[in-house]
Parts: sequence; structure tokens; C-alpha cells
Amino acid sequence: MRPSAVRLARRAAALGAVTAGALLVGSTLTATEGCADKAPAPSAAAPIVIGVSLGLTGDLDTFAAPLRDAVRTAEGQINAGGGLLGRPVRFDVRDDKSDEGAIVTGVANDLVSAGVVAVIGPVGSQQVVLTQKIYADRQIIQISPAATSTDLSTIQQPDSRYLFRTTPADDFQGAAVMLFAQRTPKGLGDAGAPLNEAGAPVTCNKLAIVNIDNSYGNSMADVIAANWPKRGAGRTIVLRKKVPVDLVADYTKEAAELIGAGAECAALISYEKVAAQFVHDAKASPGYKTLSDKGFFFIGTDGVFTPGFLELSRDNRADETSPSTAEGVFGTNPDTQPGTKEYNEFKTIYRSYFPTLPDAPPFTANTYDAAILIALAIQQAGSVTDHVAIRDALRKVATGPGKPFTPAQVGDALLAIRQGQDIDYKGASGNVDFEANGNVKSGFIVWEAFRDPKTKKVDYRTIAQFTTEELLEQIK
Repeated sequence: MRPSAVRLARRAAALGAVTAGALLVGSTLTATEGCADKAPAPSAAAPIVIGVSLGLTGDLDTFAAPLRDAVRTAEGQINAGGGLLGRPVRFDVRDDKSDEGAIVTGVANDLVSAGVVAVIGPVGSQQVVLTQKIYADRQIIQISPAATSTDLSTIQQPDSRYLFRTTPADDFQGAAVMLFAQRTPKGLGDAGAPLNEAGAPVTCNKLAIVNIDNSYGNSMADVIAANWPKRGAGRTIVLRKKVPVDLVADYTKEAAELIGAGAECAALISYEKVAAQFVHDAKASPGYKTLSDKGFFFIGTDGVFTPGFLELSRDNRADETSPSTAEGVFGTNPDTQPGTKEYNEFKTIYRSYFPTLPDAPPFTANTYDAAILIALAIQQAGSVTDHVAIRDALRKVATGPGKPFTPAQVGDALLAIRQGQDIDYKGASGNVDFEANGNVKSGFIVWEAFRDPKTKKVDYRTIAQFTTEELLEQIK
């Protein structure tokens, strides 16, 4: 956090402390009628605590670290705006170690025991499947900024839902994978497109699916498997292969199955470590060159779109210019950096708190939106104990009606609520209007891992964007 932001946050907290202290002094003098030698020292208002569960170590570590920074950005901004209900806010960030078992549920139970008002995270879909009931049973709002499984759309009923997401579900991402595989989306052109040995863009008809065996991998694979054959004559699923969530020593056998199936492209639905090893082993397998000469290409998903995937794919991880098996891998991701006025405001605020970090990575805006929405909902509800009121207020501040406020106007939005005005928060990540099932809708991008001819480094670039309407057409 930059010094000026720290001073503002401390000043806001201090103002709350002075007010509370003044009230305390006044009541004490009345009770004792001046008999005490001196008034007791002012006591600062206790912070309102919001829980955060992130995989800061484990499979999601490089993915989750920037999300923690987004939470700290929101925390500083909220406190600089006077806090909530006259109290400072504190985000209690816990490392769930990217676990899909006892550790992540332990974090959830610990946060409940600590009396948190609401929770951000976890980021993994299977993690949310395991924790959502723990929070819902206590009527604690849970917003995941990155869990995308379609299983979460129906895991709680609308009238008793406490689970929300600031990223679209995987029916949209499955649609994006299919739309890219068809190579026919409007405006895509040939830039960055997979090419065959003759240099012509490739259309995939024979699609393989390789997915990790959890809620994230299986639900997206189901969407693709159910809808791909409907997209035109000759479009078939030639292989559907599940692999463990945890990394194994090699995927030689699975890669051989992929090559033997005669796939023209493969959807690779996994996290960064499994994806890096799988692509490495596939490219090292006999027969892969023949397949690639015909234009075969991988389509990764949001779990692959991480700095860790690029690092793990390099022969020399310390040298960004070394040979990399990530080069030429394509993929999809929610459009979490939409380039809107609201996103650019967030990016400026994020960089003001963390000036030495790169521009806001994927899902940081979604995480920031989750934090801001929770804060606005608490202020709107006027309570930290009435969880039903906070849940209802969350829908109100997210969807309006009311005066629109953007990330640069968070302090103004909090003030407007204090003054009894209705507000409508416009998210940095895009549309945060929650549907009855707690979901939001947004467009998607197509990314490519390519070697920059100037820097000689393998990095990501966006080669296409799909609108919500284009995606809905694929799964209607």
C-alpha cells in the first residue's frame, strides 16, 4: 500500500476511534461526576472482519497471490472512505493450500468460528462445493471470484442462496472452447490461428477432452461433450480422458491415447501443473509431430491461463527465453480485463497500492468486485449480525435500481448509502448483476502462448473475444 493510502486508511480509522472515545469519555464523566483523576483512554472501534480463503500455496499459488493483493486494495480503499458502520474493515486472509479436502473445510470452519461477516473464496470449484454448506448453514455470504463449475449453479436454491460468483459459470467457458475450435467466430481472422503444415488455418471436427477429475473439470467437460456434436455434421468427441487433480510423474500413456484417437484439437481442462506436464509429455511422444503437422492444437482453460503454466513449461524456469512447451498452446478465459472505464479505474487503484507489480492479472478485478460488493452490502444492511439482510442488500447494491457508482467512487457509494440513497455498483470485472442462481454473465477471450519476437519470451496475448450472445448461441 502506498504511503498516502496508508495515511488515509489510518486517518479514517482514527476518526472512528475518536468518535467512540468521545462517547466513552462523556458517559464515564456522567456516571462518576468527575471523581476520576482522568478520563480513560479512548478505545478504537473493533474492526468488521470478512474472511478470505485463497490457495496461496499448492496448485493455485501463482494464481491466487494477485487475488490477495486485490483484497488488500479494496480494504485500503474502504477504510480510506470511512470504513463500514463507523468501524474499520479487516479482511482475514487464510491459506487453504489449494486443498480439496480437510484443509479447505478446516479453513471454512475456522472462519465461521472467528465470527466473520462474509467470505471471499475459495477459488477452486471443488473447494467451493466442499465449503458452501458450511457457510450457508450459518447464513454467511460466500462470493467466489473464480470458481466456475456448473455444479454450483444449482447447489443452493434461489430463496435460500448465500453463494454467489463474480465470474461466469463453465457453460459459458465450454461454449467459448467450442466456438474457438470451430474457427468461425466473427472477427477472429487468421491472427494467431492454429495452422497446418501448408500454413492454412485449421478447423477442428474431431475433438478430444482431457480434464482433471473434479467438479471444475467434469462439469465443463460435460458441457462440451453434450453440445459439440450438435455444432455441425462430422463434429465428434473422439476421446474423453479424466486425469487426477494432483500431478503425477508423467502422462505418457494418456498422451499416447490422445495421439492414437486422431484428434484434431484437444480441450485441456486442468490447473497449471498438470497442464504443463501433460503438454510436455504429449509433445515428446512419438507421433505428435505428425499430428501437429496436420494442425493439431491444445485449447486450455482458465486454470491454465496463469504465470505458473508459462514458468513450469520452460526448460529453464529461471530463463524466460529458454525453450518452452507452452508455446503454441491456445485457451479461453472469462474476459476479466474488459478494458472498460470501470476496469481501468480499478487498474489505476490497484497499481497505486502495488506499484511494483505488473498490471492487474486475470481475476483480480473479480476479487476486488467481490470485496467491494460485500462492503456495500454490509453498509446497506446497516448490520453485521443480520445475515439475511446482508444477503438481500448484496443483490440490491449489485443490481440496483439506484445511482451508478464505479470503482473510483467507492467512498462516494458508501456515503450515498449512509445518506439513505439507493446505489448500483458497476463492476471492474464487468456485469455483476446476480441472477437468481448467484451467477453473472460475461464474454470470454481466446489467448495464445506465443514467443514475442522482440523480447524472445513466451507470454500470453489475446487473439479473440466472444460476446455473451455468441456464447449463448452455442449452448441454447
